[in-house]
Amino acid sequence: MPRYSNFGPRDNTLTEDADIGFSRFGNRLRPDQLKAGELAMSVNGRMNVDGTWQVRPGVDTFGPTIGSVNEALALPFYMWPQVVISSATRSGTTVTITTSTNHGFSSSYAVAIVDVSPGTVDPNGNKTIIVTGLNTFTYEIAGASGTETYSVSGTSKAGGAIVGVTAFNGALGSCLFSDPASDSQEYIILALYQNAVAINMTTKATTTIAYPTGITLTSTVNMLQAFNKVFIFRDGATALQWNGSFSGSPAFIKVANGDYAASSYLDAANNTVIADGIVTVSETAHGLNVGNLVFVVDNGSTSLSESIPYVVATVPTVNSFTFYAEVVDSSATKVVYAKRQPSQLGFTHMPAPPWGVYHQRRLIVPYYYNTTGSSGSETITSRNVRDEILLSDVFDSDTYDRILNQLKVTASIADYLQYVHPFTEDNAVIFNRNSIHLMMGLSGSLNDISLKEITREAGLVAQKSVVTIGDKIFFLSDNGIYATQFQDLYNLRGAGLPLSDPINPLIKRINPDYAHNAVAVYHDNRYWIAVPIDGSTTNNAILIYNLLNQGWESMDLINQSGWNVANLIVSGAGGVNKLYAINSFGGVHVIDERPDAFDYIYTTPGVASNPYPIESEVSTRQYTFNDVGRKSFNSYEIHVESSEYEPSDADITMISENIDKEAPMYSLAQSLEEDLPIGEDSSIRGRIGNIRAYGMQLKFVPTKGRPKLRMVKLEASQAFRSVTEAS
Repeated sequence: MPRYSNFGPRDNTLTEDADIGFSRFGNRLRPDQLKAGELAMSVNGRMNVDGTWQVRPGVDTFGPTIGSVNEALALPFYMWPQVVISSATRSGTTVTITTSTNHGFSSSYAVAIVDVSPGTVDPNGNKTIIVTGLNTFTYEIAGASGTETYSVSGTSKAGGAIVGVTAFNGALGSCLFSDPASDSQEYIILALYQNAVAINMTTKATTTIAYPTGITLTSTVNMLQAFNKVFIFRDGATALQWNGSFSGSPAFIKVANGDYAASSYLDAANNTVIADGIVTVSETAHGLNVGNLVFVVDNGSTSLSESIPYVVATVPTVNSFTFYAEVVDSSATKVVYAKRQPSQLGFTHMPAPPWGVYHQRRLIVPYYYNTTGSSGSETITSRNVRDEILLSDVFDSDTYDRILNQLKVTASIADYLQYVHPFTEDNAVIFNRNSIHLMMGLSGSLNDISLKEITREAGLVAQKSVVTIGDKIFFLSDNGIYATQFQDLYNLRGAGLPLSDPINPLIKRINPDYAHNAVAVYHDNRYWIAVPIDGSTTNNAILIYNLLNQGWESMDLINQSGWNVANLIVSGAGGVNKLYAINSFGGVHVIDERPDAFDYIYTTPGVASNPYPIESEVSTRQYTFNDVGRKSFNSYEIHVESSEYEPSDADITMISENIDKEAPMYSLAQSLEEDLPIGEDSSIRGRIGNIRAYGMQLKFVPTKGRPKLRMVKLEASQAFRSVTEAS
């Protein structure tokens, strides 16, 4: 706009304040305290390396759909009294149930069918029914064919829907699995109620992985790939493991359980051959793993030492193993071996932990329970201890020495174990609820382990919020999100101020009763953490910290019933790593995938995804022109650019303080007399109307497309410069 070259003493000089780029947002400070380039709020936006703010890319679905719409447990549902089922038949997809008394159910609501003989198609589970009589109702089973009459008994009943145990509608756990038999295949494994499902991240094909007979999951679980296996940790119940093979009928089995059998000698006839320093031992079902120790009890005619242990080098089959020894060659000879003997308390199998961590070729698990009894009929007993961990033998997830490999963390202070997080080859960080400890010396003998308390200023709230990024570990605590920094590889020092301090009002919106469900991951130079806010019991918001900009970038929200984030997984199958979000019933989604301004998400089990427009907004800092007096705001100018995919539009609002007021301005389309065309940029100018206030913000709310906001400038002049009363 034109400027005068000279101003008289009564003239009001126009001044400018502007941001020519944006890097982060914060809402703890007042908007007038923010620095240039900082925003007061960013919802569903991304701040690019060129300083622009833009509506984030859309979420896209990654098939297949999981579950059946007829088994979805939707609100409202009723806890109907149970009634005995007298008969159950199926014709095609329709199941007809007859009850022994008046059932009292209503059509279109969920009813739980329990203990009806499964037949060829299982009729049990939560079913949405149609009432056909006082004692009869029907429901559908998608994809069923043929006819059958089910067997019923006195325990066959229909009643109130079972929360959280529908056959396919609850994803109770998930993890990434890299196929050891392939250099390019990755899978997301979903733990459902009756079985697990492996989703190929390249082809989207699914494979069902069965559970042991009689086992179903009824609560959330933790999952982990280690030793080329996938483990399902069930708190207080024997863990399940799958060997990673898709051949035949893949299935989970229980890990070794019950009392740990005493070691037996390995002494088959002519069991040992030595050639060029390689000792090959043939023993049926020897039970050894790579890294285990074996002792020579009787070396026979060989020169093997009977005073030092040997380390298993390879396990070609379940009936053979090898180790290295600098001894003379020997033909087939009988040698007597023994496995490493336990210390005073003996070995134990995996103690039914709620979670496990792989580090230094071992599994680290919390030692909350004891497993006793016979294998398959084990008894799990709580130890009533919550501050001890167990470390497995090397490459052996089934063997834990209760003396040498057991570690008490808190020394009986008022604290308890939350998680163990690997860091560097030699160290691991132990997170308790109210403190942090460093465990050192893991690369050598466990006798050399030392424990160092780092801080009691912060503890861990959410186990899955812990992520290592460079020299820092990010995690959610009671005071917010911390980034604990490592001064070097071995000396940890706690960070006093939470990383989330600039967005503390958002942190205060996290539901404290469900904050432990938060999940986080590192992807695309960002720390992503999904949290439950505003009273939600599931993770309904994602907070994003941009490490390139060194600041918080966005709060991502999708305000749709059925949307939540149960887990975040990064997978690079088929190319560049992508970020996947799994919701509570097993819907898999790709974050920041679509070029348009729509989210395609699963909100109902078994139903195709639906598009929802992205609702985004950005608010600038408050422009005060470094002056505490009242200003007369004259005009604004913004530089905007449309995406390469679709035209753009947005609403512009001015928010003034003292006097407080919101003043809608023209939208982009109104200013340009059309939507901002694809790939075009423009300078939008408008008059504010001489609104008098201390400071002013600009709120930019996209209504179409994914426009970029590149620059904001406001002009104002001083108002009421006289110190005398105006007449």
